[in-house]
Amino acid sequence: MPRGHPVVLANGSEWPNKRSAENHFRSMRDRWPRNVVIDAADDHDDLCALLERYDETITTGPSKIGCGVDHFVTRENFVHGGISIGFWVIRTDRSETDFSFIDAVAGLPRNTDAQFVEACRESVFPELTAAKEAFFRTHGDVTGQVPCAVTGHLISFAAARVDHAPKTLRDLAWEFRLREGWGSAIPDGIISRPLDAQLETTFVDMNAMVRFTAFHRTHATLRMVSKSVLRSRLLATRAALVRLPVVMS
Repeated sequence: MPRGHPVVLANGSEWPNKRSAENHFRSMRDRWPRNVVIDAADDHDDLCALLERYDETITTGPSKIGCGVDHFVTRENFVHGGISIGFWVIRTDRSETDFSFIDAVAGLPRNTDAQFVEACRESVFPELTAAKEAFFRTHGDVTGQVPCAVTGHLISFAAARVDHAPKTLRDLAWEFRLREGWGSAIPDGIISRPLDAQLETTFVDMNAMVRFTAFHRTHATLRMVSKSVLRSRLLATRAALVRLPVVMS
């Protein structure tokens, strides 16, 4: 029996180990004809969550998700004189790219690029919390609820979360890196080094943190969404109207 750590995706799909997850997506790939839209809801949602995992752990540079996900297909890829079958994502602006489901499942390496995004997320958490509180104070109805930006259904404070759109926090972190001249690598001394029992990465260069939070405040747009919205709907609507300003904490 295969052993290993569970693979858990952001949509809640879970497998006991990487081999089981790989087999799931390999079977999915093989049962869909080439260049046919993968329109089964569960398959589409699993692929959206898998692509999020890829972006969070693998990609250096702009995200594979880009402006948002319209659909997925399988295609033949010609690599080193041979042919392989892989998944392709077609975005809402009709641009497209391929990605490795094997790499996405592996989720490795959790490299400096991913750690930098985590440090950026930690640095703006107080402002996102303040923005959420301000939005509910301003837009809440008599029951204290606001409409979800994706579904339109009323949601409570506890059932809501702040979502970056159309650009994700990861996109903003990358743009900030380019502005700082860190496109090829994060300089030493900017974020904390991995340590035993360290649960998150943070900025250790406080000037860099201040610059990023200011950049985020200027460039981020946010929306209020239900925590229960399918990942596929979130990714498909990233270019939708946003209504939530970033506010000072």
